[in-house]
Amino acid sequence: MLCPTGRIGAVRAASCVVALMVSTTQFDNSAVAETGLLPDRNHSRDNRLRFRNEMPRTIRSDHPAILPVADAIRAVSSNPLEQIVMVNDVTHLLVDYDEDARVYGRNEYHATLDEMIARRRESGWVYLRDDCDGRAVFAAHLLAALNIPWRFEASYWQRHAWIVASVGNVDYDLLELRGAPPDQNRFSYRMVGRHFVRATRPVPYFGWRRAWQQRTGRDLEVGKCLGLLELDSTSDRLHERIATDWTKLHPNGEASPFDQRIISAKIAAVPFGDPLRPDALAAMSIRLTRNSVGGHVMNASTDSMR
Repeated sequence: MLCPTGRIGAVRAASCVVALMVSTTQFDNSAVAETGLLPDRNHSRDNRLRFRNEMPRTIRSDHPAILPVADAIRAVSSNPLEQIVMVNDVTHLLVDYDEDARVYGRNEYHATLDEMIARRRESGWVYLRDDCDGRAVFAAHLLAALNIPWRFEASYWQRHAWIVASVGNVDYDLLELRGAPPDQNRFSYRMVGRHFVRATRPVPYFGWRRAWQQRTGRDLEVGKCLGLLELDSTSDRLHERIATDWTKLHPNGEASPFDQRIISAKIAAVPFGDPLRPDALAAMSIRLTRNSVGGHVMNASTDSMR
């Protein structure tokens, strides 16, 4: 189908774009316009509709890895509006960001929380790793444990998946895309996509780090469980945890990179206190030695909290 040009109006041009998108999704439900999450064609189960409609069935309010984190949030606040702010931030702290291709070996993979944990254990990572939809899955477990209504969202035009939490009959977008949608200069976005990207309602401000200090007396275990503190923190030396994006810290390579924090860590963050596997540690030690020779060891140090 050829789109009209010349004197034909922009409305007909936009209609042509929509018709072309619809015709594409009719014969291939793993097409980009249908899924919005750029799935690998070999794994068509991982699409936008499945993420919204089927992934919620995997969410558990009583997941043993989530309950300690939910309890730590309650230790800081019992206010649902403050809790969703913490869910937003804690999710970024406890789930490192990396691409599915490097974490799972697939261009798009919607992992359950159990699969995320299994992948962390297998690789000897200290923290979970996934992209936006994995973070949304983690946040959904937390919201469910806190008895806060939620739903998944995903957008083709934004190339993003996130979660919406409802407090007092008001919907708030958690884990939302920061900045303008990708590829906003594309013709299809200018003509059609911009009409489908709604304004978001971000979570309100809540200084939960200060609240943790004041309301829990700087409780060390609560701080670690929330991802606020690095796991090597002690009562007299607190190391603040900073959210990690491995695509920016280590953009090259086919596999999600080595985390130097594993050198001093004995336990993982999720599930909190989970011992790191000796065989995974040995494999990481070999990788560290090789990287040290080349002078490319990642420095994942953080600022000390005062």
